[in-house]
Amino acid sequence: LHHNKQATENAKEEVRRILGLLDAHLKTRTFLVGERVALAAEPKAKDPFAHLPRSTFVLDEFKRKYSNEDTLSVALPYFWEHFDKDGWSLWYSEYRFPEELTQTFMSCNLITGMFQRLDKLRKNAFASVILFGTNNSSSISGVWVFRGQELAFPLSPDWQVDYESYTWRKLDPGSEETQTLVREYFSWEGAFQHVGKAFNQGKIFK
Repeated sequence: LHHNKQATENAKEEVRRILGLLDAHLKTRTFLVGERVALAAEPKAKDPFAHLPRSTFVLDEFKRKYSNEDTLSVALPYFWEHFDKDGWSLWYSEYRFPEELTQTFMSCNLITGMFQRLDKLRKNAFASVILFGTNNSSSISGVWVFRGQELAFPLSPDWQVDYESYTWRKLDPGSEETQTLVREYFSWEGAFQHVGKAFNQGKIFK
């Protein structure tokens, strides 16, 4: 093909003109794609716990102790020494429909499914949820730690899928009952007298 210098220059000029038009157009637009905000351009989601005053209890520090050290001799003493009862709260939960629980592996899937849906809550919560009993005769209950004094679930629509399937009771951090529940649920050891079924397996939300 014969090289035509003038045609090349004309083409370059046309490209420059089109780019100039595009640039002028984009200066008045924040985004493309049919004038809708693309997901990446969405503002950062508001922290649902931002309204709470600062707390001295650093949950991540406790989680590190819990993951790497002995629960009874190190993690639990650390928890009670640093727990800030004004900035955090403890809750006991129980699955409302134990008669519907059949195979234990399916019951475990209920717990892990809930944990997955609560993924964005991990920075502000910790829990030990336990399956007790055997196939066709089991129950699920747990002890939760939440930032603030209220249940965290209503703070975000993403967190509301599962929690109404459980009863929730706020625990008094100073009571002997709470000390026992926290010790037994966090260590997966003990009599679990309030349950009436043997420990089967536990799941930790951290």
